Amino acid sequence: MTRLALLLPFAFCSALFAQADGLKSKTTYAQAYGKTVGGASIDPSKDLPRYPAVEPKDAIATWQVKKGYKLQLAANEPQVRSPIAVSYDENGRMFVCEMIDYSEMRDVTPHLGRISMLEDKDGDGHFETSQVFAEDLAWPTGLIYANGGVFVIATPDIWFLKDADGDGKAEVREKVFTGFGTGLKLLNVQGLANSPMWGQDNRIHILAGGGNRGVITCLKRPEDKGIELGGKDFWFDPRTFEFGLEGGGAQYGMSFDNYGRKFGCSNSDHLQYWVYDDKYASRNPYYTMPPARQSIAADGGAAEVFRLSPDEPWRIIRTRWRIAGVVKGGVEGGGRVSGYFTGATGTTIYRGDAYGADFVNNSFTGDAGGQLVHRKIIKPSADGISLVGERPADEHGFEFAASKDTWVRVVNFANAPDGCLNICDMYREVIEHPWSIPDEIKKYIDLNNGNDRGRIYRIVPEKGAERIGQKVALGKMSTEELVKTLGHPNGWHRDTAQRLLYERNDKAAVPLLEKVLSGDNALAKLHALGALEGFGVVSKDTLLALLDDKDAQVRERAIVTLEKAKLRTPQLTSKVLAMLRDDSARVRFQATLSLPALFPPILAPSEGLGSAWEGSIGQIWAGLKKDLSSPREISAILSAPGHCDALLLFHILRTETDRSPDTIKLVGQLLETVAKNPQNRTDNQWVKYLTTDWQDTSLIQSYLTGVRRAGLKIADVDPKDKLAAVFGKAATTATDSKAAPASRLDAIELLGLTSSKEATAALTQCLGKDQPDSVQAAAIRTLAQSSAPAVTQSLLADWLGYGPKAKEAAMEAMLAREDRTLALLESGAVKPESFSASQVQALLKHKSPAVAALAKTALASVIPPSREEVTAKFKPAIAAKGDAAKGQLQYMARCVACHRAGTTGLQVGPDLITVKTKGRDALLTAILEPHKEVAPQFIAYTVVTKDGQTLAGIITNDTASSMTLKMMGGLEKTLQRSEIKGSTSTGQSLMPEGLETGMSVQDMADLLSFIEGQ
Repeated sequence: MTRLALLLPFAFCSALFAQADGLKSKTTYAQAYGKTVGGASIDPSKDLPRYPAVEPKDAIATWQVKKGYKLQLAANEPQVRSPIAVSYDENGRMFVCEMIDYSEMRDVTPHLGRISMLEDKDGDGHFETSQVFAEDLAWPTGLIYANGGVFVIATPDIWFLKDADGDGKAEVREKVFTGFGTGLKLLNVQGLANSPMWGQDNRIHILAGGGNRGVITCLKRPEDKGIELGGKDFWFDPRTFEFGLEGGGAQYGMSFDNYGRKFGCSNSDHLQYWVYDDKYASRNPYYTMPPARQSIAADGGAAEVFRLSPDEPWRIIRTRWRIAGVVKGGVEGGGRVSGYFTGATGTTIYRGDAYGADFVNNSFTGDAGGQLVHRKIIKPSADGISLVGERPADEHGFEFAASKDTWVRVVNFANAPDGCLNICDMYREVIEHPWSIPDEIKKYIDLNNGNDRGRIYRIVPEKGAERIGQKVALGKMSTEELVKTLGHPNGWHRDTAQRLLYERNDKAAVPLLEKVLSGDNALAKLHALGALEGFGVVSKDTLLALLDDKDAQVRERAIVTLEKAKLRTPQLTSKVLAMLRDDSARVRFQATLSLPALFPPILAPSEGLGSAWEGSIGQIWAGLKKDLSSPREISAILSAPGHCDALLLFHILRTETDRSPDTIKLVGQLLETVAKNPQNRTDNQWVKYLTTDWQDTSLIQSYLTGVRRAGLKIADVDPKDKLAAVFGKAATTATDSKAAPASRLDAIELLGLTSSKEATAALTQCLGKDQPDSVQAAAIRTLAQSSAPAVTQSLLADWLGYGPKAKEAAMEAMLAREDRTLALLESGAVKPESFSASQVQALLKHKSPAVAALAKTALASVIPPSREEVTAKFKPAIAAKGDAAKGQLQYMARCVACHRAGTTGLQVGPDLITVKTKGRDALLTAILEPHKEVAPQFIAYTVVTKDGQTLAGIITNDTASSMTLKMMGGLEKTLQRSEIKGSTSTGQSLMPEGLETGMSVQDMADLLSFIEGQ
């Protein structure tokens, strides 16, 4: 799959080649995927015709650009080679990161990677003058100009390069950080640290490459302990070299917008946004926040794209071989390599002033294999907290820009001094990951062809842009002039001015910056506030004024600054408390996140009583009540550290009279969270409320769930047995046939939290054949929580009397534990036809040899035929005419539990809109052979808990404290690390084989037509 951000598995490392620094970077297709089956040979002269390179003078003509815009060549070979990133200094000189040693020449010495400095001396907009600034760099993947020099990422290091004598070459060459990638068995050329960006916090932020590992140390600060990267992103202060980690996970391409919000991309997820600073996610170990990084494209991460260029011949052969099984590996696009994002790279937010207001804060993304530039308009999401990216209304059916030239490789972008956006075109005949080309093809392909070429384009309005070719000289500006430049309409000017103010550290700027904060330019205020932070002189009065600013972005940023400054004054705290009722949902969200930091730490709940936090808790609760229906706002509340959750809960239980569903839900979440913390269980105060004013079945369930997850028993938190009466009443209600069905179900669920004999007897009574189906099902699910052999026998004994839902619940319960699975198969109580396709497959591949062997015998009559037979049977469906309306019925019967179609269905696997363009043959393969090609995010995992449960699903969130599984049917279950015994994966899909059972060829044709119509 073509992608500049692809992360392949690192589990294979035999026969690898090592560079002098000990990092391994090369392997073969056979080692990565498996050996070729049978003879695979090609005639290169016949099978591998090659498209010629297009010379720079003809390059523009190969592009189709949105009406009203055009491309200009800002630079091209021989002045630049293999450009993958651009950074301008304060005087408009262009520094280019040239990864000439891509993709398999890292070991060549001297290293081929280099940095070139380009200048437009004649002012025509074309950078005609080029000089090698620094060379001998191994796989350089990003650069940024700061502190009078260039910081360059060349794994495993970050270098600082500086021209000390003005000759245009870097005499200073200092390694400042090291360790990137050193924790990997094999370096992935398309998964390295990249995209250094200047932030409004005066730090340089680096995208670590997604899944990167290594202990990072600073050679400038040898006294500082190294930190394990662990898949996070990295930041450092270019002046002090302080460093740290931040939320990461994207692969190649990261950018900030005008407000300092962070965006990125991965190969098949072209637009991602970090909704909050993930430092908040780790402050309460007893609560797991939703992931900070979210995919926000309205049309999906692997959105449909519109390529103009033809597919490369070698790729067509590889796809054919993969389909035929000659070589292993995923069938790209199910046999179609284009039509959707597979190599999204370089996502950048446009911050210039040359295209008009409609383009500001738009995202631009390249597809390294698709020769295109994709644009999205960023808007607030429905909850007002996150964002969503939408394709412009006038760009449906085509891209903002696309080229017919197969050598074009759009890998990155850069906001430029002229207010325009630059496009980095690496320009290579082949950019495919070297491990992904079968060895029998690769030997005929020159992976280095084009490493002496490269283009940097400029996107320009048809009417032109007035500053193209104009000289910039921010380096010569006075402090006063730099402060004024913070209000410039071009983001590059604002960033550069702030950076220079930080580097110069001229305190004379302080009163000038404070004056900016009293003006009307919101963007200037954001930069001025950042500059004042850099000087360490943000005052109380300044923050008070900004917290009341008319611009919501300024107010939000002021809250963050206040939290970092640790200014705890009654006036400031009171103001933030009032902002819990701000008109902006985003401001309210940040206020909720930051508020705990404005109070002294609370060591225990009892110490909080009478504290400043306790004294303000009424105001806090009054503000929070505004957003109880917002899941993200609730997550901000529950993430609060230092027993804030316990004190808030105390206040609600003591004073609140509202019992609305939203209030009950929050109280339940707070109860579960505080119950997990051993310091929150003093004096059994929670049980007192739950057996008096707040006696609610759901609340007791939430609290005792937390108790159980903490590894405690009811007696540990209820020594006086106050809950006995509650459980006794629940047992009576559960077995009362005259009670309301909803009340019986609540009672049954509550009984699952106690192991008393009375509870077990009541639940067993609910299994009887005269009981309603829903009651039976609820009792089964509750009883199944116990591992007692007697429960197993009870579940089997009443099987014939179960209703449909109860049988489904009983089957799930019996298959969740190995001992029960064996008992089920041995009993013969369930006919083989009652097992679903996924259950049959799971049993045949069970980790227990005993279960797998017994399944082969007991289920012999329903074991699906070989995939070859099935494929042959349904192949006519590809050409057959299908009825989409009838296909929808097939979708509802077989696919709705895991795939979304429009607004229908559950999203466990891919949304059907992202696969509809694959073609009917590829769709058929995906249905009949679901394990043949599985994207990493859809690989199924089996998790075994310490209490003996076996759960299967895809991992949607994996943190140091918890793991969240999404299972078939859309059910999500979060497990604390302390609950997990172990996990395994075969690398297969959660989707089972055999879903075609009971379908005719025409049924399949109808289903294919329905999917294509999404």
